[in-house]
Amino acid sequence: MNLLICVPTYNEAENIAPFMDAVFAAAPPDAHILVIDDNSPDGTAGIVKAMQEKYGERLRLLERPGKQGGASAFLQGFGWGIKNNYDAMLAMDADFSHDPKYIPQIAEKAAVFDVVIGSRMVRGGGIENRSFLRNAISGGASLYCRLFLGSKIKDWTGGFNLWSKTALEKIDISSVFTRGYSFQLEMKYKALRAKCSVTEIPIIFPDRKAGYSKMSASYFGKALADVWRIKFACIKNKTVKQILKFAVTGGLGTLTNLALFFLFADMAKLNAIAVSAGCFIIAGAQNYMIHHKWSFIENTGGTKPSFRKWLVFMASSLVGLAVNIGVLNFMLASFVLPFKVIAQGCGILCGMMINFIAAKFVVFRKKS
Repeated sequence: MNLLICVPTYNEAENIAPFMDAVFAAAPPDAHILVIDDNSPDGTAGIVKAMQEKYGERLRLLERPGKQGGASAFLQGFGWGIKNNYDAMLAMDADFSHDPKYIPQIAEKAAVFDVVIGSRMVRGGGIENRSFLRNAISGGASLYCRLFLGSKIKDWTGGFNLWSKTALEKIDISSVFTRGYSFQLEMKYKALRAKCSVTEIPIIFPDRKAGYSKMSASYFGKALADVWRIKFACIKNKTVKQILKFAVTGGLGTLTNLALFFLFADMAKLNAIAVSAGCFIIAGAQNYMIHHKWSFIENTGGTKPSFRKWLVFMASSLVGLAVNIGVLNFMLASFVLPFKVIAQGCGILCGMMINFIAAKFVVFRKKS
């Protein structure tokens, strides 16, 4: 296997020389390393150039004009590898958090699988020298992704991964739009959707041996939000995508309604009926704006929200509410149900579909 190991660097002068030596010692004898350096002020690129005298053509360097981020560096490295006909690309960080000792095992699995994930979450893997909070963040993020992306992959956010050329071509790396930890999520999810074979091997992920971490816990929060962007982006059917966006927006509107009602009716002790009406109007305005800017952006792109359209949207919402109540009453009168919530659920579903049809074909109808 013609293997390229992609290593992005920014201010890794303290690590890069011992890391290169360790990688070359562990990697197959025909493996090459590509360092993608973002113009490190500490002279990382200069150290790599000096090491090229020792390793020759097995060590390559791509110098970029400024700091552009690890995800961008990996994508550029993958593209370079595809162009130069490497069979597989292994992504590694230069801070020794990705231990070179696992390279032989990963390379062995690459003979069978399109994607090999160095996993901290499978049996035998783990994270050393981390606080309980950081472990909880990593574990919770991966569990969240497993649930909402519908896959048995356990380590979604880890970056120690091997990608075959075939997998990268199926994913179409030019279509990858996320960065940070979200880049790892998107790549793995798209590989699964492209029917790539994926496996995980256990690794121990230590804290940095030298240097300092350039990733903060805030990246995890962004990644969790990006899960939905990734999932929606991979849905090909536009109508299904719009229905899902419509439902998510409706859920956000419900949360806004309940929060405002609690604040003004329960806490401020204002009249509940008046507060309920106000909550309906505010939540409806929020939903209208989100639908205009997100759910139906394919129809509304280039246009501005209008007060008249909002009124039509609110009217259709009242129609949907009436259908909800009508279906609820019909089911309660016509069937013996074990739980009344079943009737309410059917009513909500019917009302939502009425609202969606009205929104798609009336309120946010695409102008010819």
